[in-house]
Amino acid sequence: MSQNDDSVARMLFVDVGVRSLLLGEARRRAVTRVFGVAPEDQTLLVTLILVGAAGTVARGLAPALPRPSRMHAAVGGTVANTALGGIAGAPAAAVPFAGGLIAFALLSHSLRPAVAGAIREARVFAHGIGSAFGVRYRR
Repeated sequence: MSQNDDSVARMLFVDVGVRSLLLGEARRRAVTRVFGVAPEDQTLLVTLILVGAAGTVARGLAPALPRPSRMHAAVGGTVANTALGGIAGAPAAAVPFAGGLIAFALLSHSLRPAVAGAIREARVFAHGIGSAFGVRYRR
């Protein structure tokens, strides 16, 4: 291992350590602010228990949705299939699951901008990370 490789490995190790310390401090401050637990009384286990308890309370506050019976689901599916099949007209009556195909097409078309935006943001994020590490650890 050359001297340059050793210095790059040391910088990477220090960077990971600093990020870990910063994340730990952010966690302690968030738990203190939200739950009122002093930083010296906090451990990772205490944080997990508090977050789990908050999730349980939030789930209890959400209204319970009624579960449809099989008959209701079948009737709803038939109505939706007929309605979506009516969009295509009489030729679609001979195509099995035409309503499902139309629903899939409508849903995929409406979700396409959101998926494209998420992919674009992920690429920008990856480029930023790559350029940040490339500048810092370039040989």
